[in-house]
Amino acid sequence: MNVVKEETELQVITPNEPGIFGRVLGTLANAGINLRAYCVYSEEDRGHFRLITSDNKKAEAALKALRYKIKVTRVITVEVTDRIGVGAEIGALLGGAVIDIKYSYGSSVGAGRSLLVFKTSNNKKALKTLQ
Repeated sequence: MNVVKEETELQVITPNEPGIFGRVLGTLANAGINLRAYCVYSEEDRGHFRLITSDNKKAEAALKALRYKIKVTRVITVEVTDRIGVGAEIGALLGGAVIDIKYSYGSSVGAGRSLLVFKTSNNKKALKTLQ
């Protein structure tokens, strides 16, 4: 059984410098915040973090103390059985409903389950399509 929700993702923009990954994730860990899923990349002189956390308000406060720019975005999360082809099935459902996937990433949640994150052109329609 898939668990489909609309959730909040924190987008954090940092300087792109050695140690920034550890600094951001360490700040969250020290605040007692669990990362459920994340995507991190660098682009030119900036680091970009997309975070699904156990406590976004607490995470936002901890990261704002470091003076990082934070943007809140609504995304669709889908907790699925970790198996071959599940991502393709979700992609086909969204494509069939004419919903564009802006970006996606995922994380293992243990016990043979994965959490997939989708930012789409129509989150409301995506939520209904995947439920």
